[in-house]
Amino acid sequence: MRILHLTTFLQGGAGMVITSLAEAQVREGHALAVLTSRSGAPGYGNYPAYLDRLAVAGIRVAAVDSLFDRRLEAQAPVAHYLDDALGGAGAFDILHAHAAVPGAVARAAVRRSGRRVPVLQTMHGWGIAKTPAQSAADVRAMNHVDRLVVPARTSAALLQSLGVRTAHMAVVPYGVAPAPAPTVTDIHVQHMRAWRRQGDLVVCCIGTLGERKNQALLVEALARVAPGVSIQAVFVGDGPVDSLRRRAEALGVADRVHLIGYQPDARLYLRESHLLALPSRGEGQPLAVLEAFCDGVPVLASRIPELAELVEDGRTGWLFDPEDAGALAAVLSRAAVAPGPMRALAAHARATYHDRFTVERMVAGYLHEYERAS
Repeated sequence: MRILHLTTFLQGGAGMVITSLAEAQVREGHALAVLTSRSGAPGYGNYPAYLDRLAVAGIRVAAVDSLFDRRLEAQAPVAHYLDDALGGAGAFDILHAHAAVPGAVARAAVRRSGRRVPVLQTMHGWGIAKTPAQSAADVRAMNHVDRLVVPARTSAALLQSLGVRTAHMAVVPYGVAPAPAPTVTDIHVQHMRAWRRQGDLVVCCIGTLGERKNQALLVEALARVAPGVSIQAVFVGDGPVDSLRRRAEALGVADRVHLIGYQPDARLYLRESHLLALPSRGEGQPLAVLEAFCDGVPVLASRIPELAELVEDGRTGWLFDPEDAGALAAVLSRAAVAPGPMRALAAHARATYHDRFTVERMVAGYLHEYERAS
């Protein structure tokens, strides 16, 4: 099958999913090209690591402006490149768009080609910075693609509530690959291993620092754990650190709060942890949870719909109320003094990964949806 992936940028979790999907499709014998935007914007851009992986896989990647800008004149160079350099939409069996603007570019390319080429769009997440007009335009666009794919049932319910028709919508969960053994370790990994040796519970919290990820709740919970329980919390992610650091100092837990910033391979620290903690107020389908399942790391997550869909309370992890620091502290204390249940959780987490979240299952799911779109 000849597949063209179109994306705003190759970044974050969505970029990792697109990269992994493309790599696996090439291994299965499909012919691929990837179109992404060349110029970044504040908070947006292509991750070099993803571009490097696609290049190693022999996948043709073109960065052309713009698949991010909503203005038609800004999208014109992409249209010219798609028609002139790639042979137009008719040179492919499926156009796989990974956001609303790429979806619009794909549908316009099909109209220019004069032949029937299906367009499938994956909606990786619903941006919170959209204007009402942009939201309405995106809903209209999603209602006009041949197939619409989301990674989770909660995502489907959200889009349905916004007016997206469900007849052409399907759920294909993300998939992650087993991580290779690390070739290097840094000072943070060395500290984490030392804490484990001395009997501390090591908890990893991954995500951009801020209100949505709610890391402050974990800091408050550290101050409420049972006496004699020693917990080290490692926070991986960029964002404003001053308020979190001040909160830790005020609560007397600064020596147990370790803010290590953005790391290109956050999974390296996840694998050194006893638990992944996600006190989030809002999520999509976080890859960190799937990676934790793959690596046999139990997940401690807030009881919001997106995380409750992934984490089975008492089987693959524990759930707690997202605004209750005391409830989080109680679960942390229980985990610290009862390692036996965590071993059972880890085994069930690995089984869940193999049943639902492998790259192979994701690839098969998308191939099925490609066929349904045709």
